[in-house]
Amino acid sequence: MGQQGQATCRDCEHSFRLSTSGGFVAQIVFCEDCGRGGSVFHNQQVLGEGDPVAVVGTCSHCRGHLRLGASPRCPRCRSAELEIGPMDLLWD
Repeated sequence: MGQQGQATCRDCEHSFRLSTSGGFVAQIVFCEDCGRGGSVFHNQQVLGEGDPVAVVGTCSHCRGHLRLGASPRCPRCRSAELEIGPMDLLWD
C-alpha cells in the first residue's frame, strides 16, 4: 500500500511531502543520487528480478538511477537523516 505524509530533515530542518511504497501497478523507488522518489510501473511483477538493490528506472529530476533499497533523502541537503511524520494519505 502506498503512503504519503510529512517528513522533516534532521540536518537542515527542511519539511517536505514524502511518498513511499506502492500499489498494484506501481512502486515508489528512490534515486541513489538525489534521493527523490519516482514511480516505477511493475504490473504486479517482481521488480529487479529478485535483486534487492537492482536499478529499475531513471530519476526524472537528476537522471540518476532509481534503485531498489535506496533511501529517501532531503531534497534540499540530500541527508538521509529524516524524521517521518504520520502518513495521512494511503492508496493501493
